[in-house]
Amino acid sequence: MWTPFVDLLGTLLFSLSHVCGGSLGGGIVVLSLIVRLAMLPLTLRLAIRTREHQAILKRLAPQIEALQKQHARDRVRLAEKLQALYAANGVGVAPKGSLLTALVQLPVGVGLYQAIASGVRRAAGFLWIGDLARPDAIVAGLAAAAAGAAIVAAPDGSPQTRTAAIVSTALTFFLAWRLSAGVGLYWLTSNVVGVGQSLLLRRVAANGAATRQS
Repeated sequence: MWTPFVDLLGTLLFSLSHVCGGSLGGGIVVLSLIVRLAMLPLTLRLAIRTREHQAILKRLAPQIEALQKQHARDRVRLAEKLQALYAANGVGVAPKGSLLTALVQLPVGVGLYQAIASGVRRAAGFLWIGDLARPDAIVAGLAAAAAGAAIVAAPDGSPQTRTAAIVSTALTFFLAWRLSAGVGLYWLTSNVVGVGQSLLLRRVAANGAATRQS
């Protein structure tokens, strides 16, 4: 079942490349956009729920800290108390829908990665890229910058967010620089959509804050 799925994505990739005038790079960008935008309602919903989850945990932080001090030597009792606190406030360990989103995103992302990696085995150029089968520092840099921007653009401006942006930027650059430029184009396109999602989420948060103040 997995191989036909990857083959289907590969066929779609080459069909889109033909539509783009025979440009494999253009096909990668269009296919990445289609897949990422198709999953946008799911990922945006999870992002909103994650933000709400973090807000509740921030509000409960003093109570959580008090329980941690009170039951510092009894991990079992601490877990029970924390679970009861979360249940009383309608919050779980992870945001609702996170598992479902992961179960959808993971196979789609891996399948698309494999389809693109297989498709760029033959030499092909795109824009300034001489060979999509080889790493490209500019693509890696743009993909890394977009990954960091997607985190920074989110409505949460905490120090943890800035640290996550730095880590995401460095990790994305390292991986994209070692893999093919074709895969880097996929990450770049996906991360650009991620920036748009973060900006949309920031706007939703700003509108919500304005509504509460009025």
